[in-house]
Amino acid sequence: MRTHQYSVIVVGGGHAGIEAAWAAANLLGCDGGMPTVALVTLDPARIGEMSCNPAIGGLAKGQLVREVDALGGMMGLVADATGIMFKVLNMSRGPAVRGPRCQSDKHAYAACARSLILARPEIEVVGASVERLLTSSRAGQALKQIAGVEAQLRSGELVRLESPAVILTTGTFMRGLMHTGQDKTPGGRFGEDAAVGISGALTHLGFELGRLKTGTPPRLARSTIDWESLPEQLGDAEPVPFSDLAARCDALRETGDEMLDGLSSRFPVLEQVVCRQTRTTAASHDVIRQNLDRAPLFSGQIEGAGPRYCPSIEDKVVRFEDRESHGVFLEPESLTTDWVYCNGISTSLPKDVQDRIVRDMPGCERAEILRYGYAVEYDMVRPHQIHATGMTKLVDGLFLAGQINGTSGYEEAAAQGLVAGVNAVRWTTGGGEFVLRRDQAYIGVLMDDLVTKTPVEPYRMFTSRAEHRLLLRPDNAADRLTPIADELGLLGTTDLGRARRTLFAERTAQIERLRRQLDGLKVEGEDFSLIMRRAGYTREDLTVLVGADTFNLGVLDTVLAEVRYGPYIEREHRSIRRQSEMEHKRIPEWVRYDSMPTLRNEAREALSRFRPDTLGQASRLEGVTPADLTLLTVLMRQARNEGARNAGDVGDTGS
Repeated sequence: MRTHQYSVIVVGGGHAGIEAAWAAANLLGCDGGMPTVALVTLDPARIGEMSCNPAIGGLAKGQLVREVDALGGMMGLVADATGIMFKVLNMSRGPAVRGPRCQSDKHAYAACARSLILARPEIEVVGASVERLLTSSRAGQALKQIAGVEAQLRSGELVRLESPAVILTTGTFMRGLMHTGQDKTPGGRFGEDAAVGISGALTHLGFELGRLKTGTPPRLARSTIDWESLPEQLGDAEPVPFSDLAARCDALRETGDEMLDGLSSRFPVLEQVVCRQTRTTAASHDVIRQNLDRAPLFSGQIEGAGPRYCPSIEDKVVRFEDRESHGVFLEPESLTTDWVYCNGISTSLPKDVQDRIVRDMPGCERAEILRYGYAVEYDMVRPHQIHATGMTKLVDGLFLAGQINGTSGYEEAAAQGLVAGVNAVRWTTGGGEFVLRRDQAYIGVLMDDLVTKTPVEPYRMFTSRAEHRLLLRPDNAADRLTPIADELGLLGTTDLGRARRTLFAERTAQIERLRRQLDGLKVEGEDFSLIMRRAGYTREDLTVLVGADTFNLGVLDTVLAEVRYGPYIEREHRSIRRQSEMEHKRIPEWVRYDSMPTLRNEAREALSRFRPDTLGQASRLEGVTPADLTLLTVLMRQARNEGARNAGDVGDTGS
């Protein structure tokens, strides 16, 4: 059996996998001209594919994309290069809850992502299925250490890929099973096989697995829809990009060494489209009710829990029985195909029922279904078994990212992939842990939620999950995170990294200049900061004052938000300072909660199950009260003192 060695191995070429490989490549570079990162995927031609909705961002998800970009990731770049409709959601509300979103050309998106990965000499793409995880045992330690994977190439040959760090980003492929009515087909998405070996390997290592479900709606032929009769859904007249490097989108769509040559300021890059809106009807709801016995979700055919916040149409009809219709957005999937995504009717109902649902919708009376909707059921690893770094608690050097951790969505997957990629490299090189706090980033909220809560449904990010969301706005992602990325080495040494540093330095200088210009400014005797805090005061008003084209629009947004919400932001910072001591206080690995009988049973069980790394994490566990934390702190101190006395006794005896 042939053997190949790498610094990091990434399993899976979806959104988590490519961000993990990209981050690792930025940190590692090449080793004597040889690749240091292996990206193992079932089908290299489908790297970066948008399996479900051809869109990036949205409420809270847009913040995740902005943060991934600020940390040197690739999702924002690819979305900007291939977006066909850009819209900032919640524009009528405050800047903390606005959500950048774009409709993407799904084929251009995958092609762009694939070209970026293939253009990195640090990354070797391996077309194979992972059959076995290789581990070794450390002398005197119960924990195992990952040693690599055994994979079967597309030719059928078995190879051994060795590495001290392996990142599993298997998406919906672990024992994936697709359902349409009573029809069941093994696979993680349409046209692709399931990954079976990894589930068995993880179970053999002692991991507790769960089963989740997600779904996708039918796709229609646009030419068969009465398109012009339906209400328009327009993008923004002035599209807002995800990445501060949007000016380079043209170049990023190219491949090879000249990827960054011929820079362009054109944005958006692609032609923009208009979506349409239709709705389900009372008649189709009756059809759904009459066929619930044929719906896998209700017949017992599907075991896994589905996403509560993105339910199937059959689930909506049952849960909201008083509703006579539900909105459906018709979203073109590409500029080069006739396919339309039906956003709002995800379903696993039989094909004949899907036909009736679709043709009951206004404008779709003669619509042709190009692909029927289906549900996917798949294995996941209960995330109480990972640290906030993504590394598992049972096997050192084994990291998990994406839907394998029970999350839902491209953006959540990309964020986890970046975190896992950074920590995998730091694990192999002896660096410290990379963990973002809840007050630093939505990514910090995401990772903390995963390790302190057991998901009973696929986890989706919302602004309501972030208690410090006023600090975590999309406009200030670079200010919060780009300095961290630069310090870590995440920006890399490529032209792309240098461009990020230059743009961030320019932004920082502009912000400082604008702050100085506004500091102490009075208009007609009134403090200008009070004027900026008035309802209805806009960026356009500020532009008139400071001069058009004097400052970048993103700079104006950030400074306006800082002034408008200044007192609230300062209150947030005071609260964070008060909580910081407990938040970061480490719980030693030697702590055994079962030896602390004075703790309440509920608290002891929760602490034993999750084994939190810090008191801050422990405070967010369900079943753990502030009184429990106080008692835990006392018991830890007593145990530490007892250990010190015992060590002293041993030392005295030995002398």
